Amino acid sequence: MKRVCFAFLLTLCVPGMLLAQPVDPAYEEPGFENENYGGDASELFGDSGWFGRYRPHFGYRYEAGDTIGRIGGLSSFDAFFPLLEGEDSDWLTFIDARLLLGDDNHNLGSNVGVGARQYIPEYQRTIGAYIYYDTRDAGYANFDQVSGGIETLGDIWDARLNWYVPTGQTRNQYGTTHTSGGSYKFVGHYLTGGTFTRYYQAAMKGLDMEAGAKFYSNESMDLRAYAGWYHFQAKGSQQAWGWKSRIESRISDVVSLNLGVQNDRVFNTTVNFAVGIQWPSITGLRGGPRSDLKAWDRLGESPERLRSIVVANQEIQDPDGGLVIDPTTGLPFYFMHVATGGNSDGSYEDPYATLAAAFADPRTQQGNVVVYDHRNGMETGDFTLANNTQVLSAGPTQFITSTIGQIQLPDSGTGINPDITGSFTLNNRSVLSGFDITTTGAGSSIIANGVGNLMVSNNTINHNGAGTAISLTNLTGPATFDQTPLTKTDGLGVSITGSSNAADVTFTNSSITNTNGNAVVIANSGGTIEFGQITTTNGSTAVDIDDSSANITIAELNTNNTTLAPLDIKNVTGSVTLNGGTLDNSGFSAVQIADSKNITIKNTTINSPTTYGIIGLNVENFNFSSNTINNADSDAISVSGIGNGTISDNTIRSIVTGFATGIDVTLNGNANVDIDNNTITSVIALAGQAIRVNVSSGNVKTQIRDNQITSIANAFGDAIVYTGNSTGVMNTTITGNTIQNTAGVFGNGIDVRYNNGSATTIISQNTIDSDDLVNLFGAGIYLNLDTTGATNTTINQNTISDDNLAALFGDGIAIDIDRGTNNSVFINNNQIAQSGGIFDDGIEILMDNGAGASANVQVQNNRLNGSAGVGGRGLDVAIFSPDTIFMDVTGNTTDTALDFFAGVGGTINVEDLTNLSVNNNGATINLLGGGTIQNTP
Repeated sequence: MKRVCFAFLLTLCVPGMLLAQPVDPAYEEPGFENENYGGDASELFGDSGWFGRYRPHFGYRYEAGDTIGRIGGLSSFDAFFPLLEGEDSDWLTFIDARLLLGDDNHNLGSNVGVGARQYIPEYQRTIGAYIYYDTRDAGYANFDQVSGGIETLGDIWDARLNWYVPTGQTRNQYGTTHTSGGSYKFVGHYLTGGTFTRYYQAAMKGLDMEAGAKFYSNESMDLRAYAGWYHFQAKGSQQAWGWKSRIESRISDVVSLNLGVQNDRVFNTTVNFAVGIQWPSITGLRGGPRSDLKAWDRLGESPERLRSIVVANQEIQDPDGGLVIDPTTGLPFYFMHVATGGNSDGSYEDPYATLAAAFADPRTQQGNVVVYDHRNGMETGDFTLANNTQVLSAGPTQFITSTIGQIQLPDSGTGINPDITGSFTLNNRSVLSGFDITTTGAGSSIIANGVGNLMVSNNTINHNGAGTAISLTNLTGPATFDQTPLTKTDGLGVSITGSSNAADVTFTNSSITNTNGNAVVIANSGGTIEFGQITTTNGSTAVDIDDSSANITIAELNTNNTTLAPLDIKNVTGSVTLNGGTLDNSGFSAVQIADSKNITIKNTTINSPTTYGIIGLNVENFNFSSNTINNADSDAISVSGIGNGTISDNTIRSIVTGFATGIDVTLNGNANVDIDNNTITSVIALAGQAIRVNVSSGNVKTQIRDNQITSIANAFGDAIVYTGNSTGVMNTTITGNTIQNTAGVFGNGIDVRYNNGSATTIISQNTIDSDDLVNLFGAGIYLNLDTTGATNTTINQNTISDDNLAALFGDGIAIDIDRGTNNSVFINNNQIAQSGGIFDDGIEILMDNGAGASANVQVQNNRLNGSAGVGGRGLDVAIFSPDTIFMDVTGNTTDTALDFFAGVGGTINVEDLTNLSVNNNGATINLLGGGTIQNTP
């Protein structure tokens, strides 16, 4: 008993503490020659004499590679303790223990066993038996087993048989996967299908056997070869029938080597190599290392067996697939089925007969349910959805979004929607799809109040009466209407109010059509709101947007005969974009905007509005582009505002009915405005200005480019008028415009006036043409500088002409400089010509305000003709007291004369006055008046 206790104690001790010197007396074993040993147990344990011929040994073994039921290497820390030994050392009982450490995540295991061996001298063979308790942490499960075996060891050949029986938990499911694919079916209230795989770890029971022989030995080593078979099995795995082979080498009595190869259909082919170090010796003999070990010498070595519990990693697919999971709840989708002839619990096998019955089920009222209508019938009722409820019909192809992706529902896609007379009240995460809904009276077809995350798809809605067809109030999350057209008579189509929590609303492929009513009202709402096609006939205001921070987009708006503005926008701090449509015969302006930001109107046709085509009051950032506006009674486009503005590519026509102004822009603060590529035509009508810009304050950059302005047989006011009243800095570019007048009365072609502030102006490459008989045309380009601020003006490469008889034409370019002492004007490379009409002056420069103005003016390389007409001069400069002008006049061509008139007190300084005629291609020079005309000082 002392040996047993001491053996367990030694498993906890450090072998390096073992020291000894005494010599155990030799003895003679019957049938064997005397053997002398170099020492006894006292070498380790002093004089206590605990052990006989065999002694404890400790070791470390590392096994690299895979083996049966194990992936990766394995370390083991070994301890072998003799317990009881025969007096003649011909039998031995022992404890064999080890701690195991796997390479995979450093999971632990253990072996603790007891065994007994008996040497049989008659056969020169040792036989033994042992039993173990084993444990293993396999990563996802902890297993234990009872194992054991028998063995016969000889001088030459060995054989052994081991068995392994797991105890306690033998199988653990540690995970599942569910992927889409394959077929799906309803079972009861659930949908199953896809590829559902369960993952297990299972401890396998079994046995192995091997037999082998020593085939080589020398003084310090021996080699043995073994072959055998094994069988392991576990629930959920194929049975592993396999063969194995092993080569073992003791290169000393301290170091052993093992190379093993195994193969079966479960674990396939595995190869492992092991190195073991044991001390004092592998066999536990006192005599130290020796070669040619006999059977008697091997009573003290550790049994050869599988050290790690055999574990199978299993992947098992469910033939029915798995339950389809709702990602919002993490639970399986619960279906409440409705079908003709059903009368039970709403399961697939026994559905309800009506939606009303399905909605009366307490389970439906709990929410987190899919009501699936398989009918092609009709029903009347008002239905209220609980949270996370989907109401679907089999009419359209239906999909649900699950944890494994989108799945098409079985039976869906019949093409016939059930007819519902009544309404649906939505809740959070509601889905409504596949119904033809009819509602009459004051109630709504779709109602959502204080909820969000809504999907309404593949329906039709027909609403008749004073009520609102779709009522969305105080939304807390997005709402999507997809492929759900609305047809409405009287009343309002869609109301979105109070959704200030940035709740997005989208109408995709969902047209809104209203007769004798209005289409959309949006008030106090945020988020993003998108509409497709909206159509109204009669009614008052088709789309009314008030007090909202939403970013609103309308793909197409078509209206006819509204009593007020078809599109009315007020107090919008987000944005509104209209991308197209036709607005006919509105009883007021077609588009009315007030106190709003970021407004875009484009690709829209406006016909015969009673007042304005587009009017915007106090608008910050606007874009009116690619619109067609016909016969506006007032301005076609009128906007006052600030920020970035674009008015481009519009077509504005006044046919018979004259407009006030084609484009009228008033800027009340810092702004950057482009008016480009517009076509403005007045035909047989009295019309005002084509383009008018008034700047009242702020720093403003204005570009008016490439516009086509035509007056045909009518009276047209000024073509382009710019008035600068701001005290700030104004930068103005008017370039590339074409202005034509045929058989009518036309004001100035381009009229620019500065009454305040500083200005930089470019007027270039414009064509101003009067091409018919008996028409009156004002100045081609008129510039008035009536400001004390600094100005810099460039007028170059313009063409101003009248090519027919009996026409009256004002000045080609007229400059009035009334105030300021820092004015620079450059008039170069212009073509100003008339053949046959009454022409005033080609270029007229006048300073007559009496304010002591001063200017530097350059007139170079212009063509200034008009000799066939009556009166007028190529250049006419008139200066009165006390104004002063500095002139650089060179390179001009004229068929009349260049006149310079200085009134008393006025001064004209001319560069190279003496050569003025020569420098202007021989032009006649007239110097007139009682003032001063002199060479530049």
